Amino acid sequence: MPRRPKKGDVAADEAVYGAIRRAMHMGRLAPGAKLQEPALARVLGVSRERVRKALHRLVHEGWLTAIANRGTFVPSLTVEEMRDIYDVRSMLEAAIVRRLSEGHTSGAAKRLKAHVAEERAATRRDDRGRLFELSGEFHVLLAELCGNDELTQLLRGLLIRSTMHFSIAAPQQLTNCAGPHDHGDIAEAILDGKADRAAKLMLGHLAGLVTLQATRPLRHEPVDIEQAFRGIDGQRARPATSRRA
Repeated sequence: MPRRPKKGDVAADEAVYGAIRRAMHMGRLAPGAKLQEPALARVLGVSRERVRKALHRLVHEGWLTAIANRGTFVPSLTVEEMRDIYDVRSMLEAAIVRRLSEGHTSGAAKRLKAHVAEERAATRRDDRGRLFELSGEFHVLLAELCGNDELTQLLRGLLIRSTMHFSIAAPQQLTNCAGPHDHGDIAEAILDGKADRAAKLMLGHLAGLVTLQATRPLRHEPVDIEQAFRGIDGQRARPATSRRA
């Protein structure tokens, strides 16, 4: 009978998964980089099996790409592919904010305000990694508040595909995606019931993201794993003296 995972095992698995995701969010893993199990296991202080589980999960979710007989890689988008994704996002997200502007619950308003407040707190802390996570979650949250699971899953998939390109192209001083208070302005228009303004702000916001990424070409450079994970929560997920998965 297979052993049931202990609570500590689950926490350690999440720490490894989270550390890799955070390195991606902080723009430290270049497109095309190969993520090798031995190096990650050494830096994170865990077994190769635990790293393998995290990489498999990230591949399954679409964050990484697995190539048979070659390994696991950070995905890379061309500028043309990135533009196509944002074209679809523009059509979807303009409609999403219009629907929310025309009617939303008090619970939805509370969640939206809380999220914008958390983004602003991350900005004050200069926490680029957390702000990057929140910036993507803002767009998914809007879809969730529409109450349509299919819409949410569709948008989440588009965001995953564009995440790595943005993480590398975005400036170190990242504020609410592409400019000061973009998300706050969009949220305010939604809560005020101004559908046209909300849609216009969202389209301008996404166009700004496209411009930002198109003018900052990606550089495919070798990744220093030690440097990539330096200072990231989850590093040394388990003591080096206890590396059994």
